[in-house]
Amino acid sequence: MFKKTILFSLLIASPFVLTGCSVMYDLGQDANQRQCEKLQDWQERKTCLQQNKTSYDEYEKQREDLRTRGTEKK
Repeated sequence: MFKKTILFSLLIASPFVLTGCSVMYDLGQDANQRQCEKLQDWQERKTCLQQNKTSYDEYEKQREDLRTRGTEKK
């Protein structure tokens, strides 16, 4: 019975754990955007905002591509 309770809890919690990463990423991106907006030079601000506009899905894809490339070289 105890094992079933733990398994059920893990199944219920897993979607929240998976979305937690994207929430943290979005919070970091928001903080980066606020820092970019503090820049006085328009060109520097534009460059900073451009560098920090990657969505979480794009970030994950880039990360997976890098991981895959890293294992192919070995």
